[in-house]
Formats: sequence, C-alpha cells, structure tokens
Amino acid sequence: MMNNVLTIGLISGTSFDGVDAALVKFMQGNLNPIFIDGIVFKYPPQIREKIRRLINVIETRRGVSLQEISQLNFLIGNVFADAALKIIKKNNLKKKDILLIGSHGQTIHHHPKIESFAKYKINSTLQIGESAIIAFRTGIKTISNFREADIAAGGTGAPLVPYLDQIVFGDSKVLKAGLNIGGISNITIMGRTINPIAFDIGPGNGLIDLICNLYFKKDFDLNGEIAKKGKIDFDAVKKALKDPYFKQKPPKSIGKEYFNLSFIQKYFSQVKNPEDKIATLTYFTAKTIEKAFADFIFSKYKVKELVISGGGLKNKVLIDHLKKLLPNLQFSTSDKYGLPYKYKEAILFALLGYTCLKGIPNNIPSCTGARKKVVTGKMTIV
Repeated sequence: MMNNVLTIGLISGTSFDGVDAALVKFMQGNLNPIFIDGIVFKYPPQIREKIRRLINVIETRRGVSLQEISQLNFLIGNVFADAALKIIKKNNLKKKDILLIGSHGQTIHHHPKIESFAKYKINSTLQIGESAIIAFRTGIKTISNFREADIAAGGTGAPLVPYLDQIVFGDSKVLKAGLNIGGISNITIMGRTINPIAFDIGPGNGLIDLICNLYFKKDFDLNGEIAKKGKIDFDAVKKALKDPYFKQKPPKSIGKEYFNLSFIQKYFSQVKNPEDKIATLTYFTAKTIEKAFADFIFSKYKVKELVISGGGLKNKVLIDHLKKLLPNLQFSTSDKYGLPYKYKEAILFALLGYTCLKGIPNNIPSCTGARKKVVTGKMTIV
C-alpha cells in the first residue's frame, strides 16, 4: 500500500445549503486525518427548495410523496458526485488518485426514540443521496450509510463527530469539550483520562435559520446582525428551557424534526417582533449549551477548553453570549488543531469511510448508547 492515501468526505448538513467536500490525506498506520482542501458546492436553488419542502412536510407530518423522496435521493446523489468531481479537478488530481469517497448524504429524518411495532422495538434514521450514483459518476468506491450500524447495535446513530474528536484529542492531558454548532448543536468531552461522552445539546442554528428564512428571506443571520437589533424575551427562554429534551440524560440525539417551527410556536409565540424573536432564539441557543454544561458536564468533568466548530462559530452574538455564560472556559476553534470549522464534518466522513474500508470499528458506544463497537458504513463499488 502507498505511504499515504487521498480520500474525499462529503456531507450536507441540517442547514442544507450545499455539499461540504473535504480532500483528506491519511498516512500509513495513522488515522489522524490531514486536511488538504475543502469546497462548498451549493445546491441549485430548485433542489434546495425541494429539500426544504420535503423536510417541512415530514416535520409537520402532513404526508409526503414516496416518488418525491425517491427522486430526491437520486438528485442529491448527482449533486454529491458533482461536488466530488469539482474538488478533484480543483486540486489537479485524477479520479484514480482518490482511494474512496465517504458520503454522509442529506438527513431528511432522524428518529432516535425507540418505539414498539409488532414484536419489534425500533428507532430509525434516513439519509438520502444515492451512493450508486456517486460511485458510478466518479468511478471511485463510495462508502455511505454510517448511522444504521450503530442503530442496529442499540445506539441512536448519533452523534458521529466524537469519533473524529477522539482520534484528534483523545490523548490530551487536559479535558477538552468539542462543540459543533450546526443546525443542531452537539458536544464531545474527551481526554486521556476518560471514556468520551457526547450528545446532541439542542437546536444550534436551526431555529434561528428558520425565522431568518420566514421573515427576512435569508438563510441565516450573518454575524448575528439581526439579533443585535432585537430584544431578548427572557421569560420565553426560561419557559423553553423546561422542555423535556433538555432534562433527558446523555447519551441522546435529536434532529430538526423536534426543533422546528412547532417548537417555536409552542414556546416563543409571545415574541411577536421578528428581530426580537431572532435575538431571543440566539440567546436561547446559548443557554441550552450553558445548561448542558451545568447539568451533565461540570459536575463530572473538569473541562478547561471549549473547541468550537460549525457555522454557528460565525454568529458573533451567539459566541459573545457563550463567552459570558461560560466565563471559566478557554475558547478556541477547531482550526487551531488542523480541522477547519467549515469542513470538520466532511473530514469526519472521510475518516469514517477510511476506517470502514480497513474494517476498524468507528462508533463510540459511550456517546451513542450502542451495546458494542461496530464498523459503520456500506460500500458501493462500480
């Protein structure tokens, strides 16, 4: 085998603005990913709107066409293939230079709660973006479907980021908290002296983005500019923090199926002004993170450093709230450790694809609740 290999990681997150693609190198005998380059391949507007509409009807339980899900699966597969081909071309590489593509796909539904049906107890998750299309169009073996094996082993299929965090930070003498603020925020506590723990905290950017789109026709609140203009309704925040999810002990995972427009209407309907609503939701997001530390982390772990990644890092108002709410933590970004905040999750799926190919277990039961370590991922070869 070569001394090093090149892989590509692909993901479209819960904000579904486009495909994040990362070109990643692995040295022989070392699982630590080396980031080389990344791109964001934007969805064509009509496909993005199709995803938004599909997720919305699923969240509101209005019913959805199976034909639409089937068609979108193949549409997204083509967009993912385009993203992979673009990053290959951008780096003056050939298809044969890439060992594999690790593709997360696009989550359209995540239901971690176990429910009984007939004699079976099941939970489920669904990511689309047909891997056969990616493999055929690129000519590169494609590994996808990383969540299902963990669910089969009794886990929730999320969060998956802790595996990357453990590879990069697991040998640290100082306990670190890796906070990823995407559509959903999740956290990992890792260090040499503990088994890592991780869980989904709450809404991340998801609720803020919803209101930005609904009232301002914007995908997100750039730099927190809208939040700056609004007033925080502290009573609404206090009420929302009593939601049962925040009391649930880790390991736990959640999706935008829960933190959606219905959640906003339930707890924040008293906030009428759109700018006030965004200011309130921004503070609420910060408070959910503070609450997670207070309820589940500080009593057990002497965390010194908070390493932030994800799009929420660019929301200055949100980060300022966090610094005031968590004054005893040292704040840094994943970029400091060779993991560009924008591409951390794409790097993760390059890593998961690589470990799947090598047959290395790549879930962390202490984080997902699985009964055992398993090799996640399904391989498509054409």
